[in-house]
Amino acid sequence: MSAASGVRVESVGAAASRGVLGRGSVYTVGAAAPILAYAAVVPIATRLLGKQAYGVVAISIVVITVAMMAGSLGMPSVIVRQGILAGSGVAGARALLVRGSLMTAGLMGVIILAAPVWDQLVQDPNPLVQAQLRSAVPLALAASAFFVVVENSQALLRVLDRPGSFVVLSLTATLGGPMIGLALLVQDRSPERYLIGLTAGYAAAAIVGLVLCLRGGQRRRERGDTRSALRMGLPIVPHLVALFLANGALVILAVFLYGVPASGRLQLALLIGSSPAVITSAMNQSWAPVVFRAPQTHRGEVLAHTARDIATLAAFVSGGVALLSPWLLQFEAGSKFNPLQLVPAVAIAAFGCVLSVAYLANVHLIFATGRNLWLCVVTPVSLLTGLTCAYLVGRQDLVLLAVGFPATYAALAVGTAWLRRHVHAVSWSETALLLPTGLGLALCVLGGVLPTSGTTALIRVAVAALAGFGTLRLGRRIMAHSDVKRTPEVDIT
Repeated sequence: MSAASGVRVESVGAAASRGVLGRGSVYTVGAAAPILAYAAVVPIATRLLGKQAYGVVAISIVVITVAMMAGSLGMPSVIVRQGILAGSGVAGARALLVRGSLMTAGLMGVIILAAPVWDQLVQDPNPLVQAQLRSAVPLALAASAFFVVVENSQALLRVLDRPGSFVVLSLTATLGGPMIGLALLVQDRSPERYLIGLTAGYAAAAIVGLVLCLRGGQRRRERGDTRSALRMGLPIVPHLVALFLANGALVILAVFLYGVPASGRLQLALLIGSSPAVITSAMNQSWAPVVFRAPQTHRGEVLAHTARDIATLAAFVSGGVALLSPWLLQFEAGSKFNPLQLVPAVAIAAFGCVLSVAYLANVHLIFATGRNLWLCVVTPVSLLTGLTCAYLVGRQDLVLLAVGFPATYAALAVGTAWLRRHVHAVSWSETALLLPTGLGLALCVLGGVLPTSGTTALIRVAVAALAGFGTLRLGRRIMAHSDVKRTPEVDIT
C-alpha cells in the first residue's frame, strides 16, 4: 500500500470514528440516557407497590423483554441492513417496518387469545399473586408488540440519519410508560395498573414512531424482500435471547447454588458491572450504519479504526465503574447486602463489557454479508460456555459466578471471528483491540483488588479520575480529525 493510500485509509477510519463517537453520539445518548434515567423510576415503583406486587412487575418486564426479542422476528437489525445495502433501499426498509410490525402484532394477538390454554401454566402458592400474574402476562405481551414497533421505527430512523427523532422516540418509549404507570398507582397500587401504564406508554411511542417514519415517505416492496428478511431475521431471535441470558442466567445459577437471597446480591453486582454495556450497545445504534455505508474495499479498515476507539472508550468506562464500585454498591444497597464483598464481582463483569466490542465488530461484518444463520448456534453455545465456566469456578464462591459474563463474551468473540471467516466476510485487523483490551483488564483488576474502605480506598478515585481524563483525551483526538478532507466515494458519515 502506498503512503498516499495509507493516509486515505486513515482518513476514512478517522471519519468513521467521528461518525460513531461524534455525530453518532446523539444516537448513543438517545438510546442509553432513557435507560439510565429509568433506574431513577424503579425505586419509586418499588416503594409504591411493595415487595410482592413489584415482584409481579419484575416478572412481567422479563416477559416483555423476551417476547419483544422473539416477536420481533429479528426485523430491527434487518431493517438497518435493508435500508443501506439492499436494492430497494429506504423504500424497502419502510415496507419492512410495516410488514414486520403487522406480523408481530398478529403473532402476539394469537398468543394473547390463546391465554385460556397457557395461563394454567402460571402457578404460584399465593392465590393473589397467581391472579395478578394471569392478568399481568397478557398486558406484558401486548406491551411487547408495541415495543417491537418502536424498535423497528428506531432502526429506520438510524437509516434515515435522523438523530433528533430517534431521541424523541427513545424518550417516549422508555420513560413514557413508567411515568404513566406511576400516575395510575396513585389511585390503585396494583401491578396491573402499573402495567397498563407501561402498555399505554409503548402504544403511544409506537404511534409516534410510525408517524415519524412513514409520513411523506415511499414504500416499495421488491419480490422476495420479506422472505429474505425472515431468513436473516429469524436466526437473530435465539441470538438475542441468549445475549439477554448472559446476565440473567447467572442469577438463576446463583439461586441453584446459593439460594434466592444470594442471587439477589449477585444480581446487584451484575447490574452495576454490566452497566457499561448499556453504553456500548447504545453506541451500536450509530456504529452499524457507519460500517454498512463504508465501501467494501475500506470496510475492514473502517471497522478496525472504529472498534479500537470504541474498545478504548469501553475500557475507560468499565475501569471507572470497577474502581468506583464500592460507593456505587453502597448507594444501591444497604449493609444487609454486604455490598463491599461484591466489589470483585463488579470488576469481573465490567471486563466483560470490554470484550463485547470484539463480538460486536465481527457481527457487523457478518450482517453485511447477509449470511447470519449460524448466529443462532454460535451465541447459545457461547452462553453455555460462559455458564459452564461460571459453574466450575463459582461453586465455592458466589462472587466468582460473575466470571460467566466475560467468559460468554470471550466465547462470542472467538465464535463470531470463526463465523466471519466461514461466511467470507470482509477481514479486519483484530489486533487493533489488543491494547484497549489490555487497558481494560488492568483497570478492572485494580478495581477488583484495591482497598474498598478507609483512606487508602481514595486511590480508586485517583485512578478513576485518570480514566476519566483518558476518555476526554480520546474524544478530543477523534474530533480533532474534523478537518480531514474526505472524497465523496468514501464519505461514510
